[in-house]
Amino acid sequence: MKDDLRERFKEEKMLRELPANDRSVFERKLKKELHSSRGISLRFLSVAATVLVLFGLGYVFTVQEGVDNSPVPQATEISLKDYSPELKKIENYYLTAINFELASLEVTDENRALLDDYLRRMNGLTREYELLSRQLRVDTIDEDLINNLIDNLQMRLQLMVELKKELKKIKTINNEKATI
Repeated sequence: MKDDLRERFKEEKMLRELPANDRSVFERKLKKELHSSRGISLRFLSVAATVLVLFGLGYVFTVQEGVDNSPVPQATEISLKDYSPELKKIENYYLTAINFELASLEVTDENRALLDDYLRRMNGLTREYELLSRQLRVDTIDEDLINNLIDNLQMRLQLMVELKKELKKIKTINNEKATI
């Protein structure tokens, strides 16, 4: 180690000290960098806060529109079986017959349009049946409402029978065309 340690310390001291001009240039670059990133983050935060407030207001308004201010009595799900076992048997009979008829349908390209039409009508009757079912009350017996429910089931079954007849007609016509 022939180097003089004093010389090395002098060299390191000179490297540690920055000239006054370099220090001001460094501070200017540092401020520029800090201010530019802060502007982007503040802009991002303000956009995010605006979006959050808009979503919150939208949620509040949709919830308020969906809420009915009138008091709603807590009703349990009621069906025809709550009135009498015979009514439940009637309902089960019709629903079973309708489901059987639906299961026995044969879908082809020729009868697709006819099926779609009948099934659309069937869905309308099913929705009507559900609406009527919601009107049932345990404490009152509404004979007209019960009759309407049974009539709806009968109409749905009749609709299925008509559909099967139409499908048979189409099938016989197609068979006659195939034999000719």
